[in-house]
Amino acid sequence: MSQLAEVIRRPLLVQAPEPIMALVEDMKERFGDALSGVLFYGSCLRQGDALDGVIDLYVLVSKYADAYPAWRSRMLARVLPPTVGYLEMSYQDTVLRTKYAVLSLEDFRRGTSRRWFHSYLWGRFAQPCVLAYSRDENTTAMVEACLQQAAETLLDRTMLAGPSRVDASALWRRALELSYSAEMRPESSGRAAAIVAADENYYRAVTRELAPLLRALRPIEADDDSYRILSTRWRVMRTRVAWSCRRVWGKALSVARWVKALTTFEGGLDYAAWKLERHSGVKVHISDRMRRRPWLYVWGELIRLYRSGALR
Repeated sequence: MSQLAEVIRRPLLVQAPEPIMALVEDMKERFGDALSGVLFYGSCLRQGDALDGVIDLYVLVSKYADAYPAWRSRMLARVLPPTVGYLEMSYQDTVLRTKYAVLSLEDFRRGTSRRWFHSYLWGRFAQPCVLAYSRDENTTAMVEACLQQAAETLLDRTMLAGPSRVDASALWRRALELSYSAEMRPESSGRAAAIVAADENYYRAVTRELAPLLRALRPIEADDDSYRILSTRWRVMRTRVAWSCRRVWGKALSVARWVKALTTFEGGLDYAAWKLERHSGVKVHISDRMRRRPWLYVWGELIRLYRSGALR
């Protein structure tokens, strides 16, 4: 096993907390034999408290046809993955809340690869996560390989957009900032810095092991946490153009996923309002007519939120 694989494997195979395993059991009942894996990631993982806020899960299924009996659900899952769901369940003396995104193994593999243009998946899964459930060793090995590829892809696609000399933390902050900028998200400007600070040793270790694989990233021998970015004007320009395209394409995809969620995400309006208010501090107004026909009346509120800075 390579050193990079070992660095990524260490947090991935940590035993998930009991509340997460309770949610895993629900996913087993919900998706049956189609369930291949469950990944726990996001703010609850970083904070070390699965009961604080909404738990983020990625549910990996063998095929959408196996996961969704209805043809409409299968079609929507294939056309614009992932399909997002929201679940509340009683746990001991509290309520567990989770937002879970359903993705086929093949879409997970493609979305974390170097061939995939947009950062939606390789931006997320370059970050540490926990494999709370895996059907078998082959699934575990596939997830490990995808996380390695995601980290390599994110750094390769972003490092030329920053300064020519940088430490690992600054490199990853810039990488995550660019990834967030390619989506319409209610995140604060300091979100990337907070994510890197929460797992700084992990990002340093991943950078150190990735450096030999990235031709433009060279360690500075006098400082074990400093790197020189080797580039040309043409490659820098190409990187910036690519991210400009990702931002346009990504925001369009974000709107499309929201429209899809209006039909597939039970309680989606209330969850979206809660998250927007939590991250931005901007009050979200959900009118009666928006609840009746969200696909028709949500646009005015989205435009207002975007202009107010709640969506970036």
